[in-house]
Amino acid sequence: MHPVLIDLGFFKLHTYGLMMAVAFMVGMQLAVRDARRIDLSPKRDFDQFILDLCFWILISALIGARVVFILVNWEQDYSKDPLKVIRIWEGGLVFYGGLIGAVLFSIYYCRKKKHSFLLIADTLIPMVALGQFFGRLGCFAAGCCWGRPVSESYFGAVQFPAGSLAHNSMRYTQQIADDALHTIHVHPVQLYESTGALTIFFILQWMRTKKRFNGQQLLTYMFLYPLLRSTLEMVRGDRERGVYNIVGNLELSTSQLISIGFAISAVTLLTVLLLRRKREAAALA
Repeated sequence: MHPVLIDLGFFKLHTYGLMMAVAFMVGMQLAVRDARRIDLSPKRDFDQFILDLCFWILISALIGARVVFILVNWEQDYSKDPLKVIRIWEGGLVFYGGLIGAVLFSIYYCRKKKHSFLLIADTLIPMVALGQFFGRLGCFAAGCCWGRPVSESYFGAVQFPAGSLAHNSMRYTQQIADDALHTIHVHPVQLYESTGALTIFFILQWMRTKKRFNGQQLLTYMFLYPLLRSTLEMVRGDRERGVYNIVGNLELSTSQLISIGFAISAVTLLTVLLLRRKREAAALA
């Protein structure tokens, strides 16, 4: 695990940042390639639309991811030191916040440019899954988003070195000694999610030529990712993401609560699209 790939003193290249940059560049190129297959407008104009959309999605996603993280951790962290809000280099992003921000902006931008949001969403959503694949590799390198403690004999158990986010947090919560060279053994949750996201990417790409209506790939993601994320949250060990006691001993994280919201939204959207198709079929009959 190498949180910092290059350290020149005045310049540091963080692995997480590099992985996010790779995810964005690869995703943008694939998005432009796939978009050309579904649009009939002049190639140059549509390419520019996709490139502009991808850029603003990146900005809105970063803002959304940061805002949700701050809201979740306001009482225990940011209320005591408000200046931490602008210290983004210290970490602090929530994926779902980024996804919500990106979706809301995309809806607005597609309406403004008179493009079908569902058609564009189907084109871009596989790249979100691909971005998660790279992003979680960056998380693993940085030592964030770590898993619950597990036996040393567990296949795949990992330890994060001194200086990693996991190590610093476990020292703070006294799970390990201050002079410990490594954390205790934990689940490599980042690698679990990275593998799951790559699987979702291939499923969505396979669906590209087989879908029956616009929005089908988006809906598939909205079903599959919340299922993956909610399951993995059960073995997450970091508390910074926010964990809430719902009833009795039932605890749900922020991401699990949002996953429920996404699943409900997916069912609602599916119902609306199916009713629309039924009305259109009846009108043609």
